[in-house]
Amino acid sequence: MIHTSPTTHSSLRKPLEESDHHIIRLWQEIALSAVDDDVSDIHIEAQQNLCIVRFRIHGDLCLFKSYPKTDHIRLITRIKILAKLDIAEQRLPQDGRLTITGRDSRGHEIDCRVSTMPTLFGEKVVIRLLRTTYAELDIHHIGFTNPQLNIVKASLERRHGLILICGPTGSGKTRTLYSFLHYLNQPHLNLCSIEDPIEIRLQGVNQIAYHPKAGLHFDAIIRALLRQDPDVMMIGEIRDSETAKLAMSAAQTGHLVLSTIHTRQAISCIDRLKHFGIKPYSIANNLLFISSQRLVRSQNLQRGRFAIHEVLHFTPKLISAIERQTPTTKLQEIAHSDGFYSMRQQADALFDQGLIDQSVLLHEIPS
Repeated sequence: MIHTSPTTHSSLRKPLEESDHHIIRLWQEIALSAVDDDVSDIHIEAQQNLCIVRFRIHGDLCLFKSYPKTDHIRLITRIKILAKLDIAEQRLPQDGRLTITGRDSRGHEIDCRVSTMPTLFGEKVVIRLLRTTYAELDIHHIGFTNPQLNIVKASLERRHGLILICGPTGSGKTRTLYSFLHYLNQPHLNLCSIEDPIEIRLQGVNQIAYHPKAGLHFDAIIRALLRQDPDVMMIGEIRDSETAKLAMSAAQTGHLVLSTIHTRQAISCIDRLKHFGIKPYSIANNLLFISSQRLVRSQNLQRGRFAIHEVLHFTPKLISAIERQTPTTKLQEIAHSDGFYSMRQQADALFDQGLIDQSVLLHEIPS
């Protein structure tokens, strides 16, 4: 039996405590700087000899700081502990959540989503700061023009039908859906959402996380929700035929359904739904509107981005044309004759007002 003297205990404990304090201070430096700089994502990456921290600020990644490689594993471990992840698992991706408390006097907490991924030189962590407030979810403040807002409000007052938001990854689609839920969040309505993952916690909304490892797939959740007497259902994304058919069925049977779909333009969603096996008659008679959007950098502000939308309203003429299986190019002409403005037209108007610059028109907005 080996006996250890108190002196030995003390000598072993001191460097460990100093190391812990160092990593805690390092994480606080990263987290508080991210809050101060209005960062949307923190990237912590392992390189061969360094630990690199980058911030995404208004769409662009920029280097924050580099640290010694020896700090990397301990920093990742600290974040995993805060996010309640398995610190021993380094071979498989993990997802969790943590909070960051800001420097202000109120100690404002920012909810964060944490994602880990094994890479060649060690685990990478991306932390998404979910800083959106209820004020920022006001549908009057998410970029719709007044005519578009009239279409949106009228559609949200309906008790059945399907509303789709489309656009590339990172275009703000989920925030737009949350804005719709926030607008509809009233005591007399049963609001439910299926999300992958839950990004913003909305009091009054029954939010359900997609969990395929436990057998909780979108289609299984939708079927279960339909037995929960919902008025409004938000489905995070229509990604396959089964989900598309269930969403359309729910819209047909007296539910207002909100979802996203991956297409670049609003009119393209019609062909996408057909590809998923949805009949033209169902598309024509259950879609309320489709909105496509992009986040663009403002010309007049040093910081900040805002959304440009195109809102395709399902008017009687467009409904009739879809039922007749009119080609997509002709549908676009009919929509324009009914007052539809494409995203390019909206962007051109903003350019004329000096709100966006030429590079936005050239690289970010579809012609």
